[in-house]
Amino acid sequence: MKLSNILKLLIIVIVLHSCASTKLTEEGNLAYEAKNYEEALAKYDQIITSAENTGKKAKAPVYLNAGMSALEMEQTDKARKYLESARGLQLSSPELYSSLAKIYRTIDNLSKEITALETYNEKFPQGEEIKEINSRLLETYIESENWDYAVELWPGIEEQAQSDVNMLANYLIANKNLENNEACEQLAKQIEKLDQNNIILLEYKAEKYFWKAENMYVKEMKAYKNKRTRSQYNKLLKALDKVWPNFKKSRDLYLKLYKIDPKPEYAKFLAQIYNRYDDKQKAAYYEKRSK
Repeated sequence: MKLSNILKLLIIVIVLHSCASTKLTEEGNLAYEAKNYEEALAKYDQIITSAENTGKKAKAPVYLNAGMSALEMEQTDKARKYLESARGLQLSSPELYSSLAKIYRTIDNLSKEITALETYNEKFPQGEEIKEINSRLLETYIESENWDYAVELWPGIEEQAQSDVNMLANYLIANKNLENNEACEQLAKQIEKLDQNNIILLEYKAEKYFWKAENMYVKEMKAYKNKRTRSQYNKLLKALDKVWPNFKKSRDLYLKLYKIDPKPEYAKFLAQIYNRYDDKQKAAYYEKRSK
């Protein structure tokens, strides 16, 4: 066969292959737009397999739509593979990063989820899902104990968070761990207006009142032991007039929390409080449940 004939044949094969791929892409896109994800994925699978069998890659939008279709079909592994391929081909879209974030959350890969959320936040600040993305990004910073990142993120999401009790509560956690007491008090007031029974709020207040009482109790008892005078005793009595109300507030809050969820942590605080009240029976009861 002459060389010119071989070239003609190759051109015909390439053209036919291109036409077939174009037709499959069109059919896949039509099925995808109609939300017929099973059919769409089948078409995209053919395109991708055909391309990769020749050592090439399909076009980035094919990988994106294939990944989105797989995600709708709850085929997480395939969705991740295709979406990561789309990203590797330099495709960038809000749907890509929000979908990757969902997948990484499903497979419990927090670091990669944070990266996907951060990319969405940075590249698509006006994206349709930005509110959900921001809320989850703040949540992941709290889960990963990146308190400083949460504080850095806050100015950009503060307006959104004013009516979102979960975001306010997460930001309270960050500020509590950074010992930003003034910010904590302001956040606690905001949360209380939205939800008086918010668990994070109740925990914050219970712990606040406990340490306020405990620190004063220890300080004044130590001072009296070091100097057992009438004036020092009177000073101790005045201090205790402030200590007991705070222990009571803390106790009542921890009892409420313990009723909701009997965590050992709550029981530990209750045991300490009842020890201060010299109620040995209740102290022992909660001590056993703090293990």
